[in-house]
Amino acid sequence: MFYPEDRGEILECFRSYSLIERETDTLEKNLPALAQAIIAPHGAWSYSGALAAEAFSSAMDRRGKIRKIVLLGPIHDKRENGLFLSNSHSFFTPLGNILVNHEVSEELKFNSKYFEINDIPHLTEHSIEILLPFIKYCFPDASIIPILMGQPKTQYIYDLGQALKKVIAPILDETLIVVSCNLSCDPNPVIALHSAEECIRLFSKKNAQELSAAFFNGSLNSCGGALVAGLFESGLLDKTRVCSVAKNLSSAVGTENNTVYYSRFSYI
Repeated sequence: MFYPEDRGEILECFRSYSLIERETDTLEKNLPALAQAIIAPHGAWSYSGALAAEAFSSAMDRRGKIRKIVLLGPIHDKRENGLFLSNSHSFFTPLGNILVNHEVSEELKFNSKYFEINDIPHLTEHSIEILLPFIKYCFPDASIIPILMGQPKTQYIYDLGQALKKVIAPILDETLIVVSCNLSCDPNPVIALHSAEECIRLFSKKNAQELSAAFFNGSLNSCGGALVAGLFESGLLDKTRVCSVAKNLSSAVGTENNTVYYSRFSYI
């Protein structure tokens, strides 16, 4: 529904986004593309694929060092509560399967109150699915630690942050953190734009408390924003700076006539 199922068509999409050419340019010109974490959108590729490509390209100079990718995505089913890891052996993409890193997953579960290993929420959720081909193409040898968050709660944000701090900090040099997140979604286009602009401001500040407060008081309606707050809570990005923010927002009219805004971020 969101991207082609044919390998050749996917690669053609990547060419249209200049991802393949950008990879060559980065290697030839030795441009700094050393992102420790990225935020990429999870809209249909026709709306947000180019932004996702830009996000992943910002980490391409770490290609030989990245062995693990922590992949965080929201659950759209509002009935789900909790933080969910996967017990699958691998996730399928048309470019090849991606192995799930069970060692890191088990450590996260051990260091958390709310994590559970349960594939059921992963089966129908698209927020992580949409980014898998980018991961397989850009970092073909990396394993993934897929994490889904149900309906956001303060304790989930804190728990996620503490678990990431404990488990990922020692292996951060070989890890890329990817958050699947759309900036805003609202039936009123004016409100959607204002929320998106406020989201950009808060994502740039990296303040977990301020971001969480905005999320829960209703001034933000970012799909995935609670996961970004959890990442900021971990402190893993405290010494980074925002090195890349899309200059132009992308938008689309989605289900129920909601206006959805997309962007991308990189932290180095």
